[in-house]
Amino acid sequence: MTFSLDTENILTREAAETRSTLVSNTSYTLELTLKEHAAEYRGRCSVAFDYRRGGVAPLKLDFITKQIHAVTLNGKATEEYLKGDFAIYLNEDHLTEGRNTLEITYTSQFDNTGSGFHKFHDPEDSEEYMHTDFEPYDAHRLFPCFDQPDIKATYQLTVNGPSKWTYIHNALPEHTRTNDDEVTIAFKRTALFSTYLFALVVGPYTRWEERYNQIPLGIYCRKSLAKYMDPDNIFAITREAMATLEAYFDYPYPYDKYDQVFVPEFNFGAMENVGCVTFTEHYIFRHKKLYSEHLNRANTITHEMVHMWFGDLVTMKWWNDLWLNESFADYLSYFAMSKGTLFRDALEHMYARKEWAYQQDQYATTHPIAASARDTIEAFSNFDGISYSKGASVLRQLQYFIGDEAFRAAIGQYFRRFAEQNTTLDDFLSIMSEKSGIDIVAWSRQWLETTGVNTLLSRIGNGKLRIEQQGSAKNSLIRQHAIEFTGYRQSGVALVINETRKIIIDGKTAEAQLKPDTAFVILNTHDHDYVKVFYSNDALDTARRSLQTIEDPFARRLVWGSLWQMVRDNAFAPTEFIEMGIELATEEKDVSILNSHIIAKIKAIVSVYLTDDNRAIWMPELNTMARERLARPENSEQEQIIWFGLLLETALLPDELDYLHTLITGAESVASLEIDQEKRWNIIARLMACGHAEAEQLFSNEKDLDISDLGLKKAFMVQASRPDSTEKETCWQAFTEQSSRSTDFLRYGMKGFHWHMQKELLAPYIDRFFDAVEKVYTERDVHYAGAFGHDLFPHWRQTPDMLHKIETFVNEKGTNGSELPALLRKQLIEQADDLKRILPILEKQKGK
Repeated sequence: MTFSLDTENILTREAAETRSTLVSNTSYTLELTLKEHAAEYRGRCSVAFDYRRGGVAPLKLDFITKQIHAVTLNGKATEEYLKGDFAIYLNEDHLTEGRNTLEITYTSQFDNTGSGFHKFHDPEDSEEYMHTDFEPYDAHRLFPCFDQPDIKATYQLTVNGPSKWTYIHNALPEHTRTNDDEVTIAFKRTALFSTYLFALVVGPYTRWEERYNQIPLGIYCRKSLAKYMDPDNIFAITREAMATLEAYFDYPYPYDKYDQVFVPEFNFGAMENVGCVTFTEHYIFRHKKLYSEHLNRANTITHEMVHMWFGDLVTMKWWNDLWLNESFADYLSYFAMSKGTLFRDALEHMYARKEWAYQQDQYATTHPIAASARDTIEAFSNFDGISYSKGASVLRQLQYFIGDEAFRAAIGQYFRRFAEQNTTLDDFLSIMSEKSGIDIVAWSRQWLETTGVNTLLSRIGNGKLRIEQQGSAKNSLIRQHAIEFTGYRQSGVALVINETRKIIIDGKTAEAQLKPDTAFVILNTHDHDYVKVFYSNDALDTARRSLQTIEDPFARRLVWGSLWQMVRDNAFAPTEFIEMGIELATEEKDVSILNSHIIAKIKAIVSVYLTDDNRAIWMPELNTMARERLARPENSEQEQIIWFGLLLETALLPDELDYLHTLITGAESVASLEIDQEKRWNIIARLMACGHAEAEQLFSNEKDLDISDLGLKKAFMVQASRPDSTEKETCWQAFTEQSSRSTDFLRYGMKGFHWHMQKELLAPYIDRFFDAVEKVYTERDVHYAGAFGHDLFPHWRQTPDMLHKIETFVNEKGTNGSELPALLRKQLIEQADDLKRILPILEKQKGK
């Protein structure tokens, strides 16, 4: 057998398409043996599949393992296979036309990256927890498989392990046998689904149970976090979401149970494993949270439930159609919440999330919603603001375009026609066209298969609304837009709704007749369209005077969102945004708008879009304002959390740092503001980074007080924050050398490494970042590499020479035959694009 073994842990689309023509009717029978305090586990996997001869190369089964002990093929022991680092290969001559069964016995190591089969040790009680996470291409870290979405299979899992542990899988247990301290659990064979949706979660989890109709519901978390869990809220969200989705889809929940497990050191927000959804523990609220954070958690819960239909029951054929999973889940989660009683304003918060799409779509690395995904690395890179937020926005637009009745009917038909199958863009377009009676193909060409975001500029004159459409900076594409606009008349200082109308913009310009007394217009009312909206100087003056008099919070949110996009596009001065924010913040009645669209954006401006001179002017003023607002006894708890965040991030001068010190020691207190554990660590990190005299003593005390895993990680963050060259070097070595520490632990240190006020101390790490980053992306897992590339990039270096350095590094690697890893190239191009956006904004401030 002579051929080239894979040298990277990658599956190409071409190889997957070839393999899916050869392999079908697949099933797995898997037995795992787990031991306490072990770095390894044993496995035995039997893969049964139908094989069609015709391959020109050996048949590849994706598989990463430490050691293979035995292999049998069709009942006979064999050594007629090759084992590479990432797969095993079977010669076609040894395979039977038709049914084959391959059984492999092996030993594998647990992972510490958050993906694969991750193992975690809880420092509070010394308990162990394990969970799987496989999307897009990691199931083969647990068992040998055809690890691609369109070779769906059933799975029968048996687990042997300590009886004190709980074992959670996609299916319910069928048989359980206990022998002293050991247990064997045989689970029912699962429904048919893709390998990346397989799940196993293990450990002494605390469990809460309930039912939705006849469907068992479970919530799980670590024992040490059970005191923080709020199962009643999560069950209420779960029941409402399931009822809403079943009714809207006209298709019942397709699986036998629904478990939601909060697992340690999870890399994403959540993962839609069939019947066994895993969530980050950040959604276990250990302290008081804002309403928007509760809504975001509810959205994630609903998003993953949508995936039980979009993604699990019906799955994209290959990762180029990832949007068929994620865009639908992203939009329909917000939509379903808006139809319930718990979070009726969900669609307003979807607008806030849209900023992710706008940003991503203005990078040189943007891609169509219906993307390419040549391999699993490119697939991973497409888990971004385009596949999620832009896709969601465009689906909302489609629903508005064809009407909710046709949209809903098409979704129900989609499930009935393609249940347990794989689909493509054409399948989606066919059903939408069929149910709407409209040719959706033309719509798709404009919105799903192109890149860039349009901008609409409006002006009022001579009783008419004049709208100009601009293409994106990357292309000049002009699209058709169907939007609402709302006109307001002036009543004293107040703006009062005068008219709301729909308009079709089909070209570079459009006009609409207005009522004579309409003085101010908000385009894209209710946010049905994917578009940016900019305002004229006259409209900005009106907004500054009267925005807070508009009763509809969604309308106010839309204006603030537009102002932020104008800041980013250098069409509205960041200092003017701050001034307007200071003027109107105290009048804003909606705390979510106050936080997401005013204070959060002011903090972002201070961090990114101000010159050093302007930063020195505005930080003390903002800190003083935050302290004054905190002193108001009438403030709600939510408002106090917001104002404290601004106080913390603008503290730099000695008296400002001293005030933080009095808050953490209890020498001073603020009404309705608890200095909880999270705030304590964040204060200590700030004091440490700024070199406050009391920082070291506070740090020493806090490490003794907080022995949780999060406490250890926050302590590493503070350690990395020290303004000390020796400490920076120690941390840098930890980041760049192989470590037994988890990806999650090291990520906390990375977040504490760079501080704007430490620019001179950090200057050597500009070159050291570029010296190390390629090796990190080549040798480490994608989650670790992504954290390194983002968190350790010197964002504080906002200069033309930094832009030149990035571009030279990327270009040289592209021309000397040593191609950069694709994920790193994308990261650096986006960082260069950020600087291309920032530098003109900074230049405009000079001399003013």
